[in-house]
This record gives sequence, C-alpha cells and structure tokens, in this order.
Amino acid sequence: MKALPFPCIRPAQDRVLEALPQMDAILGGNDALCDAIADGLMLKDPGSAYYVYECSGEPGRVTGVVAICPVSVLAGDDAASADAATAARAITEFKVQPRPVTLAYEASPVMDIILGAAKEGASLYAVTDPAGITHRVWEVKRNDAVAAIHAMLDQAPEPAPADDPAYVAALAGAAQLLADEARAAGTYTGKEPFNFVISALFPTAQVAGGAPQVPTGLLTHQIARY
Repeated sequence: MKALPFPCIRPAQDRVLEALPQMDAILGGNDALCDAIADGLMLKDPGSAYYVYECSGEPGRVTGVVAICPVSVLAGDDAASADAATAARAITEFKVQPRPVTLAYEASPVMDIILGAAKEGASLYAVTDPAGITHRVWEVKRNDAVAAIHAMLDQAPEPAPADDPAYVAALAGAAQLLADEARAAGTYTGKEPFNFVISALFPTAQVAGGAPQVPTGLLTHQIARY
C-alpha cells in the first residue's frame, strides 16, 4: 500500500476547542479558511508528517494512521448519488478535503508497536465530543519514525473503504473533476495533490463493529491551489 506523510491544514494546537465548533463556517469557503489561517485559528504545516489518531469511547478504543493514499483506493461502485455529485463539486471548488476517509487494512503486530511508541509522547490534540468520544492525535515527523511507519504501510495490502459511501464517492468525484480540468488545460502530470486522498487507516480487526470518523476539520488536505 502506498501511504505517504503530508502537509496538513489543521486547527492551532492551543485553539482547537475554539476552532472545532466553527468548522462549518471555516470550511465554508476559501476566504473563510484563509481568514482563519491569518487569524491563527487554523494553520498550514510547513512540512510533511504522519498523524496517529486514537478514538476512545463506546465500544472501545481504536488507533489508526492518517496519511495520504492514491485516490485509486476509493475505487468501487461508480453509481454516485446526486448528493455525492454535489459534494464532489463543493470539494472541487474548495480544493480541500475536509476530513480523512476511513479505510481498513491488515495491520501487522510491528505496526502496533510503532504506533504505541508514537503515543508515548505528548498528544497534539485531545478533545472529547458531545457524544463522549475522545479524539487524540499525535504528530509523527521525526525521520526515523516516519521511515518506520512508511516501511510498514508499504508492506501492507491495499486498504478498503470503510466510510459513508456518499463521502467516498464525493472524494473520488472531486479528484476526477480536477483531473479533467488539468487534462483540458494540458497541465496534468499525475503527481498533483488531488490524485491523493487524506485517509485514516485502521486495522480491519479494530473496526469490524463500526469504523470511526475523524472529526471534520481536525486534519485536512489541500488538493489544489486556491
């Protein structure tokens, strides 16, 4: 599986509790997001990183890795609903994927050890939502830790979508629309950010009873210039 570190747009660490309730407005358009970044409410990471994400509550605790994967991991049913098509156009115009798509993959015991080590450090975020679910995030950008996660993901088989099919279809549709625009302009290379999708990768065994979703706006991915 190809799963890479990436530069993230996310809330400022000390203002996450202020930012999350405003995400509908912040992610409502490019001007609002730019204003939030200028205000220091949101930030654009200057470098690439993996993110370890932990969700705890009922029925238990799951841990995953947030990375960017080729948009081909979303391949599946081509029949997209009207709502998914509308959402795809919105993502195309906004040029930011608002939350990771949940994917399930076959993780190795070694990966559990690597992620456990990452979680020994101070978390970037620890927030509890109104449903009583606690979301924790650790940033992984040290070269040796990034290399270890990359190596383990590279050995894993391709993941499968475990998210709302409408959201999966919207992300795939947005990537296709942007690719079509680039091809029409004669600028398409195949390496554009829209060819990748921000993904929360969870071990299949942990999400058999239902896959978690990273809160909207907590970790996002810019897929084109705005």
